[in-house]
Formats: sequence, C-alpha cells, structure tokens
Amino acid sequence: MNDPTAPVTALWDAFDRRVFDDALPWLSSDFVAEWPQTNERIRGPEAFVRLNEFYPGEWTCEVISIEAIETHRVVAVVRISDGKMSLHAVGFYDLLDGRIEKAVEYFGDDGPPPFDRTRWTEPISPSS
Repeated sequence: MNDPTAPVTALWDAFDRRVFDDALPWLSSDFVAEWPQTNERIRGPEAFVRLNEFYPGEWTCEVISIEAIETHRVVAVVRISDGKMSLHAVGFYDLLDGRIEKAVEYFGDDGPPPFDRTRWTEPISPSS
C-alpha cells in the first residue's frame, strides 16, 4: 500500500457520508476497537460499523489531521458534530495488509474551559 493513511481516511469518509457499509472493506476480519474513556471494547468490523451507524443523531466527521507512523500505524484527529454539539476524536490505528486491525480512540467534548484560565491561555479559532 502506498499510503498507510488511506484506510483511516476511507473509514472516516464513509462515516461522514453516512454510508457505513463502505467502511467494512477497510477493517480486518479480526478488527478490534477500544474506547478507554468508557472502558469499552468492540470486536469485529460488523459490530463497530453498526454501533456507529445506529449512534443517535446525524453526525458529520471532518479529519483535521492524519499522520502515518511508519507503515503500520496511523494517528488521526477528527472533529465530529451534529450541528448542536461537537467533539474531537484522537485515534491510533494499527494496520495489517492494508486494513485497520485495531483502533484505540479517545473522545473529548468541545466546550468552554472548566474555570477562568484566560490569564494563561488564548482562544483557538475553530479552523486552527
């Protein structure tokens, strides 16, 4: 495979277009996803795709950055929004034979800081 980021890009593109079955060919038959924040493991491509397909709401997914680390690992930052709320996902994807074998994804809600820290920080524009 020339571009190790292609499977991860295709996965998020399928989710963004809401054509979830388009993600299946990019996941290995023994695919596993882990969501450490909620202490969940999803086994198998079908379970992962259906969980995302039936997640409540109509979400868009915008890949903010994606980077290959060697030829078998990809890191992606994705902004996910339903138009009312948004969050960011950071995912670490292990590849085998051009397919995603394992995903470890972390999700964080977008929102204001938990307390006034403006004397030490500055706002980031949404496009940054």
